[in-house]
Amino acid sequence: MKPVAPARPLMVAIALAALAGGLGVIALELASDHKDPKAVWAIFGPAVGWSFVGTGLYAWRRRPESRIGALMVCLGFAWMLSTLDAANSPLVYTVGLVVAGLWGSLFLHIGVTFPTGRFSDERSRTLAILGYIVFPLAPVPALLFAGPHDLGCDDCPTNLLLIRRDPDLAAILTALSALATLVLFAFVLAWAVRRWRATAPLERLQLTPVYTFSLLTFALVTVARAGAGDAALWPAFTSTLITPFAFLAGLLRTRLVTLDAELRASLAELRASRARIVEAGDAERRRLERDLHDGAQSRLVALKLLLSSARLRARGSGSELDGVLGEAIDELDTSLAELRELARGIHPAVLTDRGLEPALQALASRAPVPVTVEADDGSRRLPGNVESAAYFVVSEALANVAKYARATQAAVAVRRSNGRVTVDVTDDGVGGADAANGSGLRGLADRVAALDGTLSLESPPGEGTHLHAEIPCPPA
Repeated sequence: MKPVAPARPLMVAIALAALAGGLGVIALELASDHKDPKAVWAIFGPAVGWSFVGTGLYAWRRRPESRIGALMVCLGFAWMLSTLDAANSPLVYTVGLVVAGLWGSLFLHIGVTFPTGRFSDERSRTLAILGYIVFPLAPVPALLFAGPHDLGCDDCPTNLLLIRRDPDLAAILTALSALATLVLFAFVLAWAVRRWRATAPLERLQLTPVYTFSLLTFALVTVARAGAGDAALWPAFTSTLITPFAFLAGLLRTRLVTLDAELRASLAELRASRARIVEAGDAERRRLERDLHDGAQSRLVALKLLLSSARLRARGSGSELDGVLGEAIDELDTSLAELRELARGIHPAVLTDRGLEPALQALASRAPVPVTVEADDGSRRLPGNVESAAYFVVSEALANVAKYARATQAAVAVRRSNGRVTVDVTDDGVGGADAANGSGLRGLADRVAALDGTLSLESPPGEGTHLHAEIPCPPA
Protein backbone atom coordinates (compact mmCIF):
# COMPACT_ATOMS: atom_id res chain seq x y z
CA MET A 1 0.00 0.00 0.00
CA LYS A 2 1.33 3.42 -0.96
CA PRO A 3 2.08 5.61 2.10
CA VAL A 4 -0.37 8.47 2.57
CA ALA A 5 0.51 11.83 4.07
CA PRO A 6 -1.33 12.69 7.29
CA ALA A 7 -4.64 14.45 6.74
CA ARG A 8 -4.79 18.16 7.45
CA PRO A 9 -7.22 17.78 10.41
CA LEU A 10 -4.82 15.34 12.05
CA MET A 11 -1.89 17.71 11.55
CA VAL A 12 -3.90 20.60 12.99
CA ALA A 13 -4.89 18.49 15.99
CA ILE A 14 -1.26 17.48 16.61
CA ALA A 15 -0.10 21.09 16.27
CA LEU A 16 -2.77 22.29 18.75
CA ALA A 17 -1.82 19.52 21.17
CA ALA A 18 1.85 20.53 20.89
CA LEU A 19 0.92 24.17 21.48
CA ALA A 20 -1.09 23.25 24.55
CA GLY A 21 1.68 20.98 25.80
CA GLY A 22 4.26 23.70 25.35
CA LEU A 23 2.14 26.23 27.21
CA GLY A 24 1.71 23.68 29.98
CA VAL A 25 5.50 23.28 30.15
CA ILE A 26 5.90 27.05 30.46
CA ALA A 27 3.39 27.21 33.30
CA LEU A 28 4.99 24.23 35.03
CA GLU A 29 8.49 25.66 34.82
CA LEU A 30 7.48 29.11 36.04
CA ALA A 31 5.60 27.61 38.99
CA SER A 32 8.41 25.24 39.97
CA ASP A 33 10.08 25.71 43.36
CA HIS A 34 13.25 23.87 42.38
CA LYS A 35 14.01 24.72 38.70
CA ASP A 36 16.50 27.52 38.31
CA PRO A 37 16.70 29.71 36.32
CA LYS A 38 12.96 29.52 35.67
CA ALA A 39 12.91 31.80 32.64
CA VAL A 40 15.51 29.76 30.80
CA TRP A 41 13.67 26.50 31.48
CA ALA A 42 10.36 28.11 30.51
CA ILE A 43 11.83 29.07 27.13
CA PHE A 44 14.06 26.10 26.50
CA GLY A 45 11.61 23.39 27.60
CA PRO A 46 8.83 24.03 25.07
CA ALA A 47 11.27 25.15 22.36
CA VAL A 48 12.83 21.69 22.09
CA GLY A 49 9.44 19.97 22.03
CA TRP A 50 8.03 22.37 19.44
CA SER A 51 11.11 22.03 17.24
CA PHE A 52 10.69 18.26 17.05
CA VAL A 53 6.93 18.38 16.54
CA GLY A 54 7.12 21.12 13.91
CA THR A 55 9.92 19.60 11.86
CA GLY A 56 8.38 16.15 12.35
CA LEU A 57 5.03 17.26 10.92
CA TYR A 58 6.76 18.88 7.96
CA ALA A 59 8.84 15.76 7.29
CA TRP A 60 5.81 13.50 7.75
CA ARG A 61 3.84 15.58 5.24
CA ARG A 62 6.65 15.77 2.67
CA ARG A 63 7.96 12.22 3.10
CA PRO A 64 5.01 10.03 4.14
CA GLU A 65 6.89 6.89 3.04
CA SER A 66 9.36 7.52 5.88
CA ARG A 67 8.39 6.98 9.52
CA ILE A 68 10.97 9.47 10.73
CA GLY A 69 8.50 12.37 10.72
CA ALA A 70 6.02 10.53 12.96
CA LEU A 71 8.82 9.43 15.29
CA MET A 72 10.02 13.04 15.57
CA VAL A 73 6.51 14.12 16.57
CA CYS A 74 6.45 11.43 19.27
CA LEU A 75 9.87 12.54 20.47
CA GLY A 76 8.63 16.12 20.81
CA PHE A 77 5.78 15.06 23.09
CA ALA A 78 8.11 12.71 25.02
CA TRP A 79 10.39 15.67 25.64
CA MET A 80 7.47 17.65 27.07
CA LEU A 81 6.68 14.75 29.39
CA SER A 82 10.27 14.81 30.66
CA THR A 83 9.72 18.35 31.98
CA LEU A 84 7.26 16.98 34.55
CA ASP A 85 10.25 16.74 36.90
CA ALA A 86 9.72 20.48 37.45
CA ALA A 87 6.43 19.81 39.22
CA ASN A 88 6.05 20.53 42.92
CA SER A 89 3.66 17.61 43.37
CA PRO A 90 5.56 14.47 44.52
CA LEU A 91 3.41 12.24 42.29
CA VAL A 92 3.89 14.31 39.12
CA TYR A 93 7.55 14.82 39.99
CA THR A 94 8.07 11.05 40.35
CA VAL A 95 6.31 10.36 37.06
CA GLY A 96 8.58 12.95 35.44
CA LEU A 97 11.69 11.19 36.77
CA VAL A 98 10.52 7.84 35.40
CA VAL A 99 9.49 9.03 31.93
CA ALA A 100 12.37 11.50 31.59
CA GLY A 101 14.46 9.05 29.55
CA LEU A 102 11.73 8.16 27.05
CA TRP A 103 12.76 10.94 24.70
CA GLY A 104 16.27 9.44 24.62
CA SER A 105 14.80 6.09 23.57
CA LEU A 106 12.92 7.70 20.68
CA PHE A 107 16.01 9.72 19.83
CA LEU A 108 18.04 6.52 19.47
CA HIS A 109 15.21 4.86 17.53
CA ILE A 110 15.32 7.68 14.96
CA GLY A 111 19.09 7.54 14.73
CA VAL A 112 19.36 3.81 13.99
CA THR A 113 16.46 3.77 11.50
CA PHE A 114 17.18 6.97 9.61
CA PRO A 115 16.12 7.81 6.88
CA THR A 116 13.27 5.29 6.48
CA GLY A 117 12.22 4.86 10.10
CA ARG A 118 12.46 1.09 9.58
CA PHE A 119 15.08 -1.28 10.93
CA SER A 120 17.64 -2.27 8.32
CA ASP A 121 18.98 -5.26 10.25
CA GLU A 122 18.69 -7.12 13.54
CA ARG A 123 21.55 -5.13 15.06
CA SER A 124 19.74 -1.82 14.64
CA ARG A 125 16.56 -3.38 16.07
CA THR A 126 18.51 -4.66 19.09
CA LEU A 127 20.06 -1.24 19.72
CA ALA A 128 16.63 0.41 19.65
CA ILE A 129 15.21 -2.16 22.10
CA LEU A 130 18.16 -1.59 24.42
CA GLY A 131 17.49 2.14 24.19
CA TYR A 132 13.89 1.66 25.35
CA ILE A 133 15.24 -0.31 28.31
CA VAL A 134 18.33 1.68 29.33
CA PHE A 135 17.13 5.29 29.03
CA PRO A 136 13.89 5.14 31.05
CA LEU A 137 14.56 2.14 33.32
CA ALA A 138 18.28 2.24 34.17
CA PRO A 139 17.89 5.25 36.57
CA VAL A 140 14.86 3.73 38.38
CA PRO A 141 16.76 1.41 40.82
CA ALA A 142 18.68 4.39 42.21
CA LEU A 143 15.37 6.18 42.93
CA LEU A 144 14.51 3.42 45.41
CA PHE A 145 17.35 4.58 47.68
CA ALA A 146 17.96 8.23 46.70
CA GLY A 147 16.53 11.19 48.52
CA PRO A 148 16.42 14.76 47.15
CA HIS A 149 19.99 15.49 48.28
CA ASP A 150 21.27 12.31 46.61
CA LEU A 151 19.64 13.41 43.35
CA GLY A 152 21.41 16.78 43.55
CA CYS A 153 18.22 18.74 44.25
CA ASP A 154 17.64 19.61 47.92
CA ASP A 155 14.52 21.63 47.08
CA CYS A 156 12.90 18.86 45.03
CA PRO A 157 9.98 16.80 46.38
CA THR A 158 10.74 13.33 47.70
CA ASN A 159 10.18 10.79 44.95
CA LEU A 160 7.43 8.30 45.78
CA LEU A 161 9.61 5.32 44.77
CA LEU A 162 11.93 5.87 47.74
CA ILE A 163 11.96 2.77 49.99
CA ARG A 164 14.71 3.85 52.33
CA ARG A 165 17.47 6.36 51.95
CA ASP A 166 20.89 4.80 51.34
CA PRO A 167 23.30 7.31 49.76
CA ASP A 168 26.04 4.76 49.12
CA LEU A 169 23.76 2.27 47.39
CA ALA A 170 22.09 5.09 45.44
CA ALA A 171 25.51 6.26 44.24
CA ILE A 172 26.46 2.74 43.12
CA LEU A 173 23.18 2.26 41.24
CA THR A 174 23.54 5.70 39.63
CA ALA A 175 27.04 4.77 38.49
CA LEU A 176 25.74 1.49 37.06
CA SER A 177 23.05 3.43 35.21
CA ALA A 178 25.70 5.73 33.76
CA LEU A 179 27.82 2.71 32.84
CA ALA A 180 24.89 1.11 31.02
CA THR A 181 24.39 4.32 29.04
CA LEU A 182 28.11 4.47 28.24
CA VAL A 183 28.16 0.86 27.00
CA LEU A 184 25.08 1.48 24.87
CA PHE A 185 26.76 4.58 23.42
CA ALA A 186 29.85 2.53 22.51
CA PHE A 187 27.72 -0.04 20.67
CA VAL A 188 25.79 2.69 18.85
CA LEU A 189 28.99 4.48 17.88
CA ALA A 190 30.53 1.30 16.46
CA TRP A 191 27.33 0.52 14.53
CA ALA A 192 27.08 4.07 13.15
CA VAL A 193 30.71 4.14 11.98
CA ARG A 194 30.34 0.75 10.29
CA ARG A 195 27.14 1.77 8.54
CA TRP A 196 28.49 5.16 7.49
CA ARG A 197 31.58 3.58 5.94
CA ALA A 198 29.48 0.99 4.11
CA THR A 199 27.24 3.56 2.41
CA ALA A 200 27.91 5.14 -0.97
CA PRO A 201 29.52 8.62 -0.95
CA LEU A 202 26.32 10.33 -2.08
CA GLU A 203 24.26 8.65 0.65
CA ARG A 204 26.74 9.84 3.25
CA LEU A 205 25.49 13.36 2.58
CA GLN A 206 22.20 12.49 4.29
CA LEU A 207 23.72 10.46 7.13
CA THR A 208 26.55 12.83 8.12
CA PRO A 209 24.51 15.67 9.74
CA VAL A 210 22.19 13.19 11.44
CA TYR A 211 24.96 11.03 12.87
CA THR A 212 27.03 14.04 13.90
CA PHE A 213 24.35 15.71 16.02
CA SER A 214 22.80 12.45 17.23
CA LEU A 215 26.09 11.06 18.50
CA LEU A 216 27.07 14.44 19.96
CA THR A 217 23.79 14.64 21.90
CA PHE A 218 24.08 11.00 23.01
CA ALA A 219 27.66 11.57 24.18
CA LEU A 220 26.73 14.70 26.15
CA VAL A 221 23.80 12.95 27.85
CA THR A 222 26.11 10.05 28.72
CA VAL A 223 28.66 12.43 30.24
CA ALA A 224 25.91 14.20 32.20
CA ARG A 225 24.70 10.89 33.63
CA ALA A 226 28.27 10.01 34.53
CA GLY A 227 28.32 12.94 36.94
CA ALA A 228 29.23 16.02 34.89
CA GLY A 229 25.86 17.58 35.73
CA ASP A 230 24.85 20.91 34.18
CA ALA A 231 28.28 21.32 32.57
CA ALA A 232 27.27 18.62 30.06
CA LEU A 233 23.49 18.78 30.43
CA TRP A 234 23.00 22.25 28.95
CA PRO A 235 25.20 21.55 25.90
CA ALA A 236 23.25 18.29 25.48
CA PHE A 237 19.96 20.18 25.51
CA THR A 238 21.32 22.71 23.02
CA SER A 239 22.44 19.93 20.70
CA THR A 240 19.01 18.32 21.09
CA LEU A 241 17.37 21.59 20.03
CA ILE A 242 19.42 21.65 16.82
CA THR A 243 19.13 17.93 16.02
CA PRO A 244 15.58 17.95 14.51
CA PHE A 245 16.78 20.33 11.84
CA ALA A 246 19.67 17.97 11.12
CA PHE A 247 17.11 15.18 10.75
CA LEU A 248 15.09 17.35 8.38
CA ALA A 249 18.16 18.27 6.35
CA GLY A 250 19.04 14.59 6.11
CA LEU A 251 15.53 13.75 4.86
CA LEU A 252 15.72 16.48 2.22
CA ARG A 253 19.09 15.15 1.14
CA THR A 254 17.50 11.71 0.96
CA ARG A 255 15.13 13.13 -1.63
CA LEU A 256 18.11 14.46 -3.57
CA VAL A 257 19.78 11.06 -3.41
CA THR A 258 16.56 9.43 -4.65
CA LEU A 259 16.29 11.89 -7.52
CA ASP A 260 19.93 11.30 -8.38
CA ALA A 261 19.38 7.52 -8.41
CA GLU A 262 16.32 7.93 -10.62
CA LEU A 263 18.28 10.19 -12.97
CA ARG A 264 21.13 7.71 -13.17
CA ALA A 265 18.67 4.91 -13.87
CA SER A 266 17.03 7.00 -16.60
CA LEU A 267 20.40 7.74 -18.17
CA ALA A 268 21.34 4.07 -18.04
CA GLU A 269 18.06 3.13 -19.70
CA LEU A 270 18.59 5.85 -22.32
CA ARG A 271 22.06 4.51 -23.11
CA ALA A 272 20.69 0.98 -23.26
CA SER A 273 17.86 2.02 -25.58
CA ARG A 274 20.26 3.87 -27.87
CA ALA A 275 22.52 0.82 -27.96
CA ARG A 276 19.52 -1.38 -28.79
CA ILE A 277 18.52 0.97 -31.61
CA VAL A 278 22.04 0.85 -33.07
CA GLU A 279 22.15 -2.93 -32.71
CA ALA A 280 18.77 -3.25 -34.39
CA GLY A 281 20.01 -1.00 -37.21
CA ASP A 282 23.14 -3.12 -37.66
CA ALA A 283 21.06 -6.29 -37.69
CA GLU A 284 18.83 -4.76 -40.37
CA ARG A 285 21.90 -3.73 -42.34
CA ARG A 286 23.21 -7.29 -42.24
CA ARG A 287 19.83 -8.64 -43.35
CA LEU A 288 19.67 -6.21 -46.28
CA GLU A 289 23.23 -7.09 -47.27
CA ARG A 290 22.37 -10.79 -47.25
CA ASP A 291 19.16 -10.19 -49.20
CA LEU A 292 21.02 -8.22 -51.84
CA HIS A 293 23.82 -10.77 -52.05
CA ASP A 294 21.70 -13.89 -51.98
CA GLY A 295 18.67 -12.50 -53.80
CA ALA A 296 18.99 -9.64 -56.28
CA GLN A 297 22.72 -10.11 -56.94
CA SER A 298 22.33 -13.85 -57.57
CA ARG A 299 19.43 -13.24 -59.95
CA LEU A 300 21.41 -10.63 -61.88
CA VAL A 301 24.37 -13.02 -62.18
CA ALA A 302 22.00 -15.72 -63.48
CA LEU A 303 20.55 -13.20 -65.95
CA LYS A 304 24.04 -12.32 -67.16
CA LEU A 305 24.75 -15.99 -67.79
CA LEU A 306 21.53 -16.30 -69.83
CA LEU A 307 22.40 -13.18 -71.83
CA SER A 308 25.91 -14.44 -72.46
CA SER A 309 24.51 -17.76 -73.70
CA ALA A 310 22.05 -15.97 -75.97
CA ARG A 311 24.83 -13.79 -77.35
CA LEU A 312 26.91 -16.84 -78.23
CA ARG A 313 23.98 -18.27 -80.18
CA ALA A 314 23.26 -14.99 -81.93
CA ARG A 315 26.90 -14.25 -82.79
CA GLY A 316 26.97 -16.39 -85.95
CA SER A 317 23.71 -15.08 -87.38
CA GLY A 318 25.20 -11.76 -88.46
CA SER A 319 22.26 -9.82 -87.05
CA GLU A 320 22.30 -6.74 -84.82
CA LEU A 321 21.16 -8.90 -81.92
CA ASP A 322 24.79 -9.66 -80.97
CA GLY A 323 25.55 -5.99 -80.42
CA VAL A 324 22.39 -5.38 -78.45
CA LEU A 325 23.09 -8.34 -76.18
CA GLY A 326 26.65 -7.12 -75.69
CA GLU A 327 25.40 -3.71 -74.57
CA ALA A 328 22.91 -5.40 -72.22
CA ILE A 329 25.69 -7.47 -70.65
CA ASP A 330 27.83 -4.36 -70.18
CA GLU A 331 24.95 -2.56 -68.46
CA LEU A 332 24.36 -5.61 -66.33
CA ASP A 333 28.03 -5.65 -65.27
CA THR A 334 27.73 -2.01 -64.29
CA SER A 335 24.58 -2.74 -62.29
CA LEU A 336 26.26 -5.67 -60.54
CA ALA A 337 29.25 -3.51 -59.60
CA GLU A 338 26.95 -0.80 -58.23
CA LEU A 339 24.90 -3.40 -56.37
CA ARG A 340 28.02 -4.91 -54.80
CA GLU A 341 29.18 -1.43 -53.76
CA LEU A 342 25.76 -0.73 -52.28
CA ALA A 343 25.84 -4.02 -50.36
CA ARG A 344 29.30 -3.23 -49.02
CA GLY A 345 28.09 0.21 -47.91
CA ILE A 346 25.09 -1.24 -46.12
CA HIS A 347 27.13 -3.81 -44.19
CA PRO A 348 30.18 -5.42 -45.73
CA ALA A 349 30.22 -9.19 -45.59
CA VAL A 350 33.97 -9.18 -44.98
CA LEU A 351 33.38 -7.35 -41.68
CA THR A 352 31.01 -10.05 -40.48
CA ASP A 353 33.03 -12.97 -41.80
CA ARG A 354 36.65 -11.95 -41.21
CA GLY A 355 36.68 -9.02 -38.78
CA LEU A 356 37.64 -5.38 -38.61
CA GLU A 357 41.19 -5.32 -40.03
CA PRO A 358 40.38 -7.09 -43.36
CA ALA A 359 37.32 -4.85 -43.74
CA LEU A 360 39.49 -1.75 -43.21
CA GLN A 361 42.05 -3.04 -45.71
CA ALA A 362 39.22 -3.44 -48.23
CA LEU A 363 38.13 0.16 -47.57
CA ALA A 364 41.70 1.39 -48.02
CA SER A 365 42.08 -0.48 -51.32
CA ARG A 366 39.07 1.36 -52.78
CA ALA A 367 40.14 4.81 -51.58
CA PRO A 368 41.30 7.30 -54.27
CA VAL A 369 44.49 8.11 -52.30
CA PRO A 370 47.05 5.82 -50.65
CA VAL A 371 45.84 4.78 -47.18
CA THR A 372 47.96 3.02 -44.56
CA VAL A 373 46.12 0.85 -42.08
CA GLU A 374 47.52 0.06 -38.64
CA ALA A 375 45.40 -2.22 -36.48
CA ASP A 376 45.91 -4.46 -33.49
CA ASP A 377 46.16 -8.20 -33.84
CA GLY A 378 43.27 -9.17 -36.09
CA SER A 379 42.96 -12.60 -34.46
CA ARG A 380 41.22 -10.96 -31.47
CA ARG A 381 37.70 -10.16 -32.65
CA LEU A 382 35.96 -7.20 -31.11
CA PRO A 383 32.29 -7.24 -30.08
CA GLY A 384 30.07 -6.88 -33.13
CA ASN A 385 28.66 -3.47 -32.22
CA VAL A 386 32.15 -2.10 -31.56
CA GLU A 387 33.52 -3.50 -34.84
CA SER A 388 30.61 -2.02 -36.74
CA ALA A 389 30.98 1.42 -35.13
CA ALA A 390 34.74 1.52 -35.78
CA TYR A 391 34.26 0.39 -39.40
CA PHE A 392 31.71 3.08 -40.20
CA VAL A 393 33.83 5.77 -38.53
CA VAL A 394 36.67 4.88 -40.90
CA SER A 395 34.29 4.50 -43.86
CA GLU A 396 32.75 7.95 -43.38
CA ALA A 397 36.14 9.55 -42.78
CA LEU A 398 37.63 8.06 -45.98
CA ALA A 399 34.51 9.06 -47.91
CA ASN A 400 35.05 12.66 -46.77
CA VAL A 401 38.72 12.40 -47.75
CA ALA A 402 37.64 11.37 -51.26
CA LYS A 403 35.00 14.09 -51.59
CA TYR A 404 36.42 17.17 -49.90
CA ALA A 405 39.93 16.86 -48.52
CA ARG A 406 42.00 17.03 -51.75
CA ALA A 407 44.55 14.94 -49.85
CA THR A 408 47.50 12.99 -51.23
CA GLN A 409 47.53 10.35 -48.49
CA ALA A 410 45.66 9.18 -45.39
CA ALA A 411 46.27 6.91 -42.40
CA VAL A 412 44.01 4.75 -40.29
CA ALA A 413 44.97 3.46 -36.82
CA VAL A 414 42.81 1.25 -34.62
CA ARG A 415 44.09 0.28 -31.18
CA ARG A 416 42.63 -1.51 -28.19
CA SER A 417 43.87 -0.82 -24.66
CA ASN A 418 42.53 -0.31 -21.13
CA GLY A 419 39.05 -1.42 -22.06
CA ARG A 420 38.68 1.06 -24.93
CA VAL A 421 39.08 0.98 -28.70
CA THR A 422 40.50 4.13 -30.28
CA VAL A 423 40.07 4.95 -33.97
CA ASP A 424 42.19 7.65 -35.64
CA VAL A 425 41.86 8.73 -39.27
CA THR A 426 44.21 11.47 -40.54
CA ASP A 427 44.88 13.04 -43.92
CA ASP A 428 47.09 15.80 -45.31
CA GLY A 429 44.30 17.62 -47.11
CA VAL A 430 43.06 21.20 -46.98
CA GLY A 431 41.33 20.83 -43.60
CA GLY A 432 38.49 23.10 -42.58
CA ALA A 433 36.05 20.25 -41.93
CA ASP A 434 33.19 20.92 -39.51
CA ALA A 435 31.29 18.09 -37.84
CA ALA A 436 28.28 20.35 -37.26
CA ASN A 437 27.77 20.83 -41.02
CA GLY A 438 27.85 17.16 -41.98
CA SER A 439 24.97 14.79 -41.36
CA GLY A 440 27.31 11.82 -41.81
CA LEU A 441 29.59 12.86 -38.98
CA ARG A 442 26.62 13.73 -36.77
CA GLY A 443 25.22 10.26 -37.38
CA LEU A 444 28.59 8.75 -36.50
CA ALA A 445 28.71 10.78 -33.30
CA ASP A 446 25.27 9.44 -32.34
CA ARG A 447 26.32 5.87 -33.13
CA VAL A 448 29.48 6.17 -31.03
CA ALA A 449 27.61 7.93 -28.20
CA ALA A 450 25.10 5.07 -28.13
CA LEU A 451 28.01 2.85 -27.07
CA ASP A 452 29.03 5.43 -24.44
CA GLY A 453 31.91 6.56 -26.62
CA THR A 454 33.12 9.92 -27.93
CA LEU A 455 33.92 11.37 -31.34
CA SER A 456 36.09 14.45 -31.93
CA LEU A 457 37.32 16.27 -35.03
CA GLU A 458 40.36 18.50 -35.51
CA SER A 459 40.60 20.16 -38.90
CA PRO A 460 42.47 23.47 -38.95
CA PRO A 461 42.45 25.08 -42.43
CA GLY A 462 45.43 24.03 -44.50
CA GLU A 463 46.69 21.48 -41.97
CA GLY A 464 44.69 18.36 -42.74
CA THR A 465 42.03 16.59 -40.71
CA HIS A 466 42.19 14.26 -37.73
CA LEU A 467 39.12 12.28 -36.70
CA HIS A 468 39.38 10.55 -33.31
CA ALA A 469 36.87 8.14 -31.75
CA GLU A 470 36.97 6.28 -28.46
CA ILE A 471 34.61 3.37 -27.87
CA PRO A 472 34.36 1.40 -24.60
CA CYS A 473 35.12 -2.26 -25.21
CA PRO A 474 34.65 -4.78 -22.40
CA PRO A 475 37.18 -7.60 -22.25
CA ALA A 476 36.31 -10.68 -24.24
